Amino acid sequence: MFDTLRQDYRRNRDPLVRLVLTVFRFGQWTVGRRTLIRRLCTLPYKVLNLVVIRLGTNSDLPRELSCGPGLRLFHPYGLVFHRDARLGRDVSVYHHVTIGRRDHSGEPQIGDEVTLGAGATVLGPVVVGCGAKIGAGATVLDDVPPGGRAIGPRAQVTGVRQGERRADSDHGSPLLAGG
Repeated sequence: MFDTLRQDYRRNRDPLVRLVLTVFRFGQWTVGRRTLIRRLCTLPYKVLNLVVIRLGTNSDLPRELSCGPGLRLFHPYGLVFHRDARLGRDVSVYHHVTIGRRDHSGEPQIGDEVTLGAGATVLGPVVVGCGAKIGAGATVLDDVPPGGRAIGPRAQVTGVRQGERRADSDHGSPLLAGG
């Protein structure tokens, strides 16, 4: 937990963002424990989650969310992430972003080094490849290739710009693997 939180802190300087991430990572730590410690930490986590994340920032960051280290929150307000979604490492998220289900068909998989613009919505069993950028206000219902761009209210996926392909990812999905 501390190594992941340290990587999150490196990407976030704002004290409120650091507080939100501390509560979120503490919650993730409690999920991974099957001991008396977990039981003892669950109540304090639920209180902190309610006060800091739910009421303080009007966000829903469930502790069951699979999220890699280096999460960057520019403004931690109005975020709604589905508990079964998966986020890679070094993901950058602006305010009012929704990542969730669409018609109970599955949850999104967000690759490494993805940027989600303000008000972006990613719904359904969508795979967003490494290094992709989702524009502000975009609604993504289709896969986005590595290094691709998704823009517009019903996002149109555009190709990768020359020279911007990303390699070095070893995810199992060919869409998540860069290069």
